[in-house]
Amino acid sequence: MAGLAQTTISKINQVYDRWLPKVPAEITPRNVLIFCVISLLCIGTVMVASASMPYAERMHENEFHYVIRHAISIVVALVAAVITYRVSLNIWFNNTFPLWLITIGLLLAVLLVGTEVNGSTRWIRVGGFTLQATEVAKVMMTIFTADYVVRRAEEVRNNVKGLIRLGVVMLLTVGLIIAEPDLGATVVIAVSMLGVFFLAGAPMIQFGFAFGAILIAFVFLIVFEPYRYERLMSFSNPWADPLGSGYQLSNALMAFGRGEWFGVGLGHSIQKMSYLPEAHTDFMLAILGEEFGFFGISTVLVLSFAMVISCIKIGQRALNHQYLRAGYLAYGISIIFLLQILVNAGMNMGMLPTKGLTLPFISYGGSSLIMCAVMISLILKIDASTKVANPSREESSF
Repeated sequence: MAGLAQTTISKINQVYDRWLPKVPAEITPRNVLIFCVISLLCIGTVMVASASMPYAERMHENEFHYVIRHAISIVVALVAAVITYRVSLNIWFNNTFPLWLITIGLLLAVLLVGTEVNGSTRWIRVGGFTLQATEVAKVMMTIFTADYVVRRAEEVRNNVKGLIRLGVVMLLTVGLIIAEPDLGATVVIAVSMLGVFFLAGAPMIQFGFAFGAILIAFVFLIVFEPYRYERLMSFSNPWADPLGSGYQLSNALMAFGRGEWFGVGLGHSIQKMSYLPEAHTDFMLAILGEEFGFFGISTVLVLSFAMVISCIKIGQRALNHQYLRAGYLAYGISIIFLLQILVNAGMNMGMLPTKGLTLPFISYGGSSLIMCAVMISLILKIDASTKVANPSREESSF
């Protein structure tokens, strides 16, 4: 398994190294990452304003309601990112168990005192704003797993105990998330933890067993929950019930159809006029496609994937310099971003069932935006902390 991971990453690096000499020295993974995040944040802010105003006017009699809240979230995200950057990576890695306990506490608080929205209890109200604990769990579980696979490296690579210990922690965490219920966040957390476990050199049989168990559990949760099964069936043919189970997707597809190559223009979307419910959240990409067309969608996806590639390159350098925890953390964050981009784009385009996952830095959502900023801050901290070889010379499988 470690050999497969090493081969895959080596091929990616060969392509990267072939083109690297032709790239200006200023274009580094760090600079590209910062450019992509700022660009996505600017595009997202404009689109939140465009997509939310009709809905805000109807629901709150203030068309700037969501724009103001989004601006506040950006300020809070910036403060959180600065604080995160000033904290040493060792502090995060040396306190993974307390961080996990805090995560469990937040998830329990959601179930006990959380606010129910559209049939799901996922939010804790704090001073007029809401905190989505699953967004915190994504980051904390990635930090936990990155530390675990290094601290328990011998068990991870040579003993089934490594899988069992991690599996217990994963099961306790995602069990609380499923109870909310939030299947999308469950998949992101489980796959990101399993992905880091794979990259740390877990044996193929253990990885296959864990992946199979997650797949079986995923199928079970869908098939035996009527509304999830209905969503699964509706995405394959939303036109079979365009006013029922296929309503959101059918309107999203109409938005893409109207956008064609260059869109109908900023602010001219029809679907955001309450045809596509809460278009400023999960289906922001559809509104973007309607107003800016294929060109707008391509721009956002290129920026998003460039952001992920930059995170991967920073993580790879950390591993090469023997900073294993930092490298695995960067890979875990990359997996989270990649999954959210693929799932959000897939559900908007009718390629995947509808899931409540935001498009990083584009969709409206304070908790998501803040935790995405924290993850980017961690990546930048990894980049700044791993420029030279680790004097402790930790052994790396890469």
